[in-house]
Amino acid sequence: YAGKVAVVIDTSASMQAQAATTKSSVFELAKQQAANEIASLSAEETVSLFTSAPLPMPIPSSPEMLSPHQLLASLVVTDTPDPGDAVLAAFFSQLVKEHGFQRVIFFTDRPLAKPLHEGTLIVRTLGTARPNLSIATVQLYRSPFAPDDLEATVTISGPTDQVKGRVEMVNADTNTSLASQPLPKNTNGTVTFPRLPLAPIYRIHLAVDDGLSVDNDATAVLPTLSTVSVLVVSPAANVVKSISQIPNLAVELIRPEEYTPERAARFPLVVFHLTAPDTLPATNAAFLLPPEGNALFPLGKGATRPRMTQWSAAHRLTAYVTFSLLTPSYGQALLPVSWCNPIISGTVGTLVLAGEREGRRYAALGFDLFPYLGKQNLPASILTLNLLGWLVDRTGQLAGTHTGSTLQVASPTTTVHQPDGQRAPVENGAVRLTKQGVYTVSENSVARKVAVNLSNTEESQLGRPLHIPEIAPAVPVAPEKTGQPLWPWLLYGVLFLLLVDWWGEGKSRSLSV
Repeated sequence: YAGKVAVVIDTSASMQAQAATTKSSVFELAKQQAANEIASLSAEETVSLFTSAPLPMPIPSSPEMLSPHQLLASLVVTDTPDPGDAVLAAFFSQLVKEHGFQRVIFFTDRPLAKPLHEGTLIVRTLGTARPNLSIATVQLYRSPFAPDDLEATVTISGPTDQVKGRVEMVNADTNTSLASQPLPKNTNGTVTFPRLPLAPIYRIHLAVDDGLSVDNDATAVLPTLSTVSVLVVSPAANVVKSISQIPNLAVELIRPEEYTPERAARFPLVVFHLTAPDTLPATNAAFLLPPEGNALFPLGKGATRPRMTQWSAAHRLTAYVTFSLLTPSYGQALLPVSWCNPIISGTVGTLVLAGEREGRRYAALGFDLFPYLGKQNLPASILTLNLLGWLVDRTGQLAGTHTGSTLQVASPTTTVHQPDGQRAPVENGAVRLTKQGVYTVSENSVARKVAVNLSNTEESQLGRPLHIPEIAPAVPVAPEKTGQPLWPWLLYGVLFLLLVDWWGEGKSRSLSV
């Protein structure tokens, strides 16, 4: 062989899996194999090194590290997923067709879906895949209206029936265990931790022996709360004022005749008490005891002191409510509505309906929750807090904070520190998130925590096939197809012909003499 050789090292998170034959990771094995491959190359071959994750790029050299072996030794694996088979295929093709590499050698833990002829592209697959579990999602729920009540929901991906272990919730600041549950028995199962103690940062850990450890941990930051504005429309203002004692709730009271759809749209939540508009408002809304003949929720029969007989235990409206103690003074049955689900039923029929339309949440109750009495009427108070919390949705960390993504930096004075405490480099106004954990963002003298997790079920599927097509060797391209101008070549041709003509004339003259 002779020419240019590109050695590409897979630096995605799955390369952290332990190699079956050694105690080191597949990544360390890949570096050793790459060093051996480079040592076996001929003197006529030049080597360039590249990494594949989070995005394919060359390994920059420096005066201190010029040799390929020094660069290999300095490589570190990331916690990011690989960029995808299509991106890898395009990168390999670009190395050959645009940068003139005769061979591309890729070291990875993924087996080829289809064998390749060992020519231009060579894939070296290392390691043996083991069954693996991963933390797919973490969601913290903290209602603004019950700020001391926290619930965590963790989704586990992988063959939980093949691995034994537990899911643990840990206070990351003190490293103390808060709760623990056995693994769910079904694939993509969910574990819920209700009423967790408050902690600034939570660490979720899968205590299992599986193929990869990096995806057995995740972090979550305690959601911050803000005040929620609610518009209450009621003819009984004195009764409704009682909900002003609920934490983080700013109440504005108006009479039914003062209501307009435009006014309602300015609030994230509207409560209609003993009244109802002609059309659904363009925001989340609750309807308490809608009147007879209203246009939204047809009514059935009514009765005094109805008993609760059936409820949807999975719905957030019913959480922690002791229904045997929930005895409203009057109940009015709600007839079926096509886009709503019955949530609570009693001796008179359905008493609570809930549903979503155009991304907004609505609930109707056939009994009154006012006045709000707090601990004096716990079942009704808990139901009130559940209702408000469900309507304004969950308060938690925004989705999409995953390794491999970027964190936008607001200004040049903003600093971002990685989980290990090192300052993160800022490029083009953003920080590339290559390690999972808790990042600290400091701007305008205020520091905030951002939890970053791998949470990528595809990356956690160890041994998944690699779909890469064959790459044909580069073919010399005609000048007019290279983007170079054609006129220099034409000029050279004309000069050559003039030179030949001049030489021919001179020769004929010398012969005639």
